This record gives sequence, C-alpha cells and structure tokens, in this order.
Amino acid sequence: MNTVTDFSDLQGRTCGARTRQVILPGPVTHSPLMRNLRVHWRSYRTAFAAVAIACLAGCSGAPGDHGNLDGASILVFSETRAFRHRSIPAGIRAFEALGAEYGFNVQASEDSAIFNDRELAAFDAIVFLSTTGDILNEAEQEAMERYIQAGGGFVGVHAAADTEHQGDWYWYRNLVGAVFASHPAIQEARLTVIDDAHPSTSGLPETFLHTEEWYDFRDLYEYRIDVLTVDEQSYEGGRHGDYHPISWYHEYDGGRSFYTALGHTDAAFSSPLVRQHLVGGLAYAVGEGRPRDYTRARPEHDRFVRDRLVDGLDEPVAFDLLPDGSALIVQRAGQVLHVAAEGGEQEIGRIDIYYDWDDEFGLIGVAADPDFDANRRVYLMYNRLRDSQLYQRISRFIYEDAGIDVDSEVLVLEFPVDQTCCHTGGNIEFDASGALFIATGDNTVPFQSRGYGPIDRREDRTHFDALRSSGNTNDLRGKILRIEPLPDGGYTVPPGNLFDDPAEGRPEIYAMGLRNPYTIAIDPETGHLFYGDIGPDAGESDELRGSRGYDEINRITGPGNFGWPLFIGHNGAYGDHDFASETTGELFDPGAPVNDSPRNSGAGILPPARPALIWYPYAPSERFPELGQGGRNALVAGVYRQPEGASQPFPAYFEGRLFIADFMRDWIKVVDFHAGGGVRQIAPFMPGESFSGILDLTFGDDGSLYILEYGRGWFAGNPEAGLSRLRYVGPGNRPPVPVIELSESQGTAPLEVTATAASSSDPDGDALTYEWQLGSDVAGNGETITLHIADTGQHELVLVATDENGASARQGAPIV
Repeated sequence: MNTVTDFSDLQGRTCGARTRQVILPGPVTHSPLMRNLRVHWRSYRTAFAAVAIACLAGCSGAPGDHGNLDGASILVFSETRAFRHRSIPAGIRAFEALGAEYGFNVQASEDSAIFNDRELAAFDAIVFLSTTGDILNEAEQEAMERYIQAGGGFVGVHAAADTEHQGDWYWYRNLVGAVFASHPAIQEARLTVIDDAHPSTSGLPETFLHTEEWYDFRDLYEYRIDVLTVDEQSYEGGRHGDYHPISWYHEYDGGRSFYTALGHTDAAFSSPLVRQHLVGGLAYAVGEGRPRDYTRARPEHDRFVRDRLVDGLDEPVAFDLLPDGSALIVQRAGQVLHVAAEGGEQEIGRIDIYYDWDDEFGLIGVAADPDFDANRRVYLMYNRLRDSQLYQRISRFIYEDAGIDVDSEVLVLEFPVDQTCCHTGGNIEFDASGALFIATGDNTVPFQSRGYGPIDRREDRTHFDALRSSGNTNDLRGKILRIEPLPDGGYTVPPGNLFDDPAEGRPEIYAMGLRNPYTIAIDPETGHLFYGDIGPDAGESDELRGSRGYDEINRITGPGNFGWPLFIGHNGAYGDHDFASETTGELFDPGAPVNDSPRNSGAGILPPARPALIWYPYAPSERFPELGQGGRNALVAGVYRQPEGASQPFPAYFEGRLFIADFMRDWIKVVDFHAGGGVRQIAPFMPGESFSGILDLTFGDDGSLYILEYGRGWFAGNPEAGLSRLRYVGPGNRPPVPVIELSESQGTAPLEVTATAASSSDPDGDALTYEWQLGSDVAGNGETITLHIADTGQHELVLVATDENGASARQGAPIV
C-alpha cells in the first residue's frame, strides 16, 4: 500500500495527464496487517477527501457546468411500499442543493397520483430516490412509460432497483437496468471509473473509496453501459466476482436512463464525489431538455378497439386479406369463406382434401396472388390422399364472383408426407418480388421422445425420426421453401436459397431445421422473414438428453439451418440418444451438425445451426420473462410498416416493431430491437382484451391488425372462433366497447332470447345508445331487447353501440 502523508504532493500525483487516481492503496486483502493499515488509512480520509475535491477543479477532464440543467424541472419521487431508507430526506436535500447550484427546480413528492400525462409532461427528468415495492398502479405505470417514450429522462438512485420487481412490469426493470438481489453489511470499498467520458463520471478520480451498502443484482439488462464498478476484493460479501457494475446508463424506449447504487446512507449524499456523480447522471438523463413529444409515445391501451367481423366458425386455421379489405378464411375441413370488410361471411368454395377430425391434416393455408385484382388467383395449401399416399400440395385457383372455381386448380408444388398425427406447418406468404414462401412441419410423432429431440433410428420407427424430414437436406418437410410460381403451373427456384448444388440439398429450401412453423411474415422494408416455431414438450433440461423444450420466434436475414431436431432455442443441444439401448452419447455440436439417420437421403454434414431470436419454455423465461408461463404456441404477425394511404394507421411508435402472439397464452406482444438487431424489450399489446386461441394474424392495408381465433375447443367449431380487426381510434374521442349478454345462445325453435348491453362501456364516459340487428333487419333499440326466433338454424345478432359524439362499434353473437 502506498500511503500518502505529504498532502501537498497529492495534486501532482493524481492530476497528471495519465492518471486521476486519488486513493493510492494497492490490492486490499483481509489479513490482520492490511486491516491495521486500513485503520491507519481511515484516519486520513477526511483530509484526503478535501484535497481530492480541490484537485478535481484542476484535473484534465473535470466535470462540465451541466448547462443543460439550467431551468430544468426535476421530480424527485421517494414513495416506499417496502423497506424505507432513512437517507431519503438527505437525498432530497442533496438534489435541492444541486438544483440551487445548477439552476434546476426540484419538486419532491410521494404521491403517485402525479403519474399522469398532464403532470409528468412538465418534468425534464424523474428521479426515483430509494423507492421500494409496488408503488404505481397500472394507469400510473402506463403514464410512466409514455413519459419516457415521449423523451423524458430517468434517474434511479440506490433502492430504485428494489422497486416494482415482483410483478410483471418488466419494462421498469429494463429501464433501471437491474433488479436488487442482496447486499452484505455496510462497509468501505474501492470504486473504479471505467468510462470517464460520461457526465456522471467525468472528473471523478479513477479509483476512490466509499462506504456503502453494496448491492448485488440480478436480471442485469444487457444493453446498459456501465460507468462505475466496485472491486469485490476490497470488501467482504460481494457476489458478482471479478466484475461488479454499480452505476450505468442507457437509452431506452425513447428516453434516457441513469442508475447508481450509491446512496444508502446520509453521508453518501454529503459526499462531493457522490453529488458530482448524481448531477452528472441527471444531466445525462435530461439531455437536450426538449419538451416531451407524446406523438412518439405508445398510446394508451384503450385507444385500440376490436371489431368482430365474424364469429362461430368451424376450425378456422388461416386467412389472407384481399385488396378491397375483405378476407379469405380457410377452415381445416376444406371450406373457403369470404368475409366482407365490415363483417359477415359466405362460403365460396369447398376443396377436396384429406381430412380426419382428430389430426392436423386438411386445408391449412391460403394466400392471394400479389396481382389479385388483375388475375383473381388464390393459392391454397392442403393435404390430399392419392393411391394410399398422403401429399401436401400448394395449388392455384381462380376466385370468380360466384366463388372459388374448384375446376380451375393448377398444381404448383406437391410432396409426400407420412400419415401421422402431427406437424403440418401451415403458412404461405408472398414477398414484394412475387416469391412464395411455404412453411412446412416436420411430420413427426413427438410423443415417445420425452419432449426431447425425436431421432429414433430404429427400423420400425420412421415416424419418430425428424432427421428424416427437418434435418434432411433432400426433403421438403420441416422447412421454409422459397419458389416462384409459373403462369401455367409448377414453379421455378429464384437464386439465393440455401443449396445451389442439388447434390447438397433441394434447391427449394430457404431455411431448414424447423419443427412446426405455423406462421411466417415478411418485413416489406428489409425483406427479412420472421416465423414462429412450436417447440417440444420437455419441461426441464436433462444432463444427458439435453435442453428443455422452447418455442421460438426467429428472424431469417438469409438462408440457413435452424437446428431441429438436434438443437432447440438458443442452440440448446440434445444428446445423441440410442432409443434401442436407452443410452445417450455426447451432445450434438451446433457448429458441426451431422445427420446419420438411416432414413437420411440428403447431406450428412449439415450447415451450422443458428440460434433463435426469441425462445421461451413452459416455465417463466429467464431471458424473456415478459412472455409469461404455461402452454405455448408461438406466432408472428410481422413487422409493422405504415401502409401508404392507410385509413387507420397505428401510431409512429410501432413503426419497425415486430408483433408476435401465442395461441395458448392468448396474448399479443410488441418486440422492439436494439440497433444491433437484438431484442431490447417486449411490451404487451391490448393487455385488457380477451383472446381465444389466436392462430393467424397480419396487418391490413388500412393499417389495422387482423387476428383469426380458433377458439377454446380442439378439433371442433367454437362460438368465439372468428376474425377480428384491431384498430387504432386516434387521440380524440374513443368508440364504445359493446358487450352482448344473452339469456340463451342456443335452443329449439321457437326460441325466446333476452339480449342486454348492460355491460357495455365507453372509455371516455359518454352516454351510449344501442341498435340491435338480426340478419339484415333492425331487431330493436335500447339497452335490453327480447327476441322471438321462429326459424331453425344459426342467427347472427349484432349490437351497434354509439356514443354521444357519433363514434360507434359493433359486436356480434351467434344464436343457434
């Protein structure tokens, strides 16, 4: 240890061109000798601190004047719902003193009611000063998010990391940058500046001692930028090891965030170094100090409404939108339905398919030709049995005014599949160039693999081996194919697919190693393809068998292998399992995967496996906790790009963000990407809406999001199965939320039914009027009506609710 006793020499030692180190002890150990030396050192601490601060004024890289703080308004919020730090009053006084010095105004509050758009907009930054527990309700959380998205700044001090950490407000945890995990006893330790260019550390000593309650963290946000670390060799009880961040910053969701774990004690807020650190962090958070721009913020959730266009369908599995805003829906049993832009369906065709009610085969995909208005062509993907062999085929049909002309069928592509239970895949999409992408499943029985990789090589276990399909470069199953349909049938293969040499693999293959991709979507701006892949069932990883199961959301920027059945999720490997002997060999190598199945007809050496973009298990995901837990079935809607001339576009906040959904968990989420392409955050979309098995979704030319719901029951029709439009209603008056409640929804004619709209509501509190429609007739007005239905069959009752400003919305309900 280099003990400095000649304080007059300190400035010369610490303010030279190469170092700004104020405290000069060597590595701290916990020997008795070193403990005695540390006692000796503490006797000089006060003198050293005074000289250190004097030195800072003359050091190269000394702190700036933070002129951007002059005239700023700062909210210092210190509400606590758990442990309360006695240092909070000292912290408030410190910010008030800094405000007097740097010219900014401080408003201290512990009333969370201030978290609303109107009041928060007046502040240039919000400081969470050792807040703890669940301090904001849902509306206040939404206001906080909108404030940051509008360009507001955030400063978290100490226990701000011990705030809102037990619920599902993951947005806040990312904003702060970490979650408090534990701490040892209060003690002195050495801090090290690792970024001296940031305002919070510019001018600080390179290393200095500070007494603190040293926080350990969990869930450290990967895109934070650290500025200050604590040396765990200089104190006892740290849990991070060689690298322990203590302060950091990052841009987040439109705003700026700075966090420091310093500030447990009153003395911390009296420290000139800590105050300098705090005011620099505040200057960063305030930034240019421009007024908040709420047009950049995500609108309130109730600014979106659902228009139910049709309900009561029978296993709807896919749809596509036509240029006039209407839709084509395919039902698995072979029916093609047309749904008008404002609702109401009509069967326009029935395709001759292979169908068994309790498996996944049938009519499974639909896409309108990019030039549909001119050629009226519709492409369907379905299964057909011919000469005892089952096939999956894509055919083209003509849609005339009378409906689908089944005699106009032209075969585009066909490949054989095994007559198993499962995994057909199910999406076909055109890109802007006219290439057709086809998602196919692995056609493999998953049930005897314990939820791990199905690679059963035994002679009589063909259907239990996904290496024969997904891992086979000469097989079209478990793939995304990319072709260009020809005018007279068949197809050509555009350049840029995975295999140029037919000896290596089928030229149609764009991506391989997929399990059951049920939705695909193409970003019209970048051409990147996104898909959701439904994963296997293993609930836990096994030391021998390998990774637990995950569903995946993937982004394809170019052709590649996505690993199944040798890998899952973020390239989690499976063990090389021998199903005959029930022994397991080494884990497969994602850098050099091999297909040694006796049923492999393609290459033995496969392309390296690519990890998933997003992956999540049945259990809560450590990496993506926003996705929840439970059953899973990953889907994609695509990246939102505002269509030219859209009548109801989503706000600019959503531009470039990916919309995803889950069939089992009944949510829609919005994914925001970091500049490098990684996932920055995942936010809920319309979290108060109740969905019922979303199975397909896409954006329309009007700027709205359309969703197809399968319903609650498997392999059956469901009252809630149907197509809905989710639209943005704008910043002004919002339309009502109509709700129909029926005394009876089915029965024998003649049937008397009482219908009420009593549960309907208006988000702006407006009075509502009601019109009831039964078929094409007006059945009545008022909140409650009684219907007398004399005819048998299905009847569609529609409620139209209108507010006092003329905004209306409708909901339908079937009566059978």
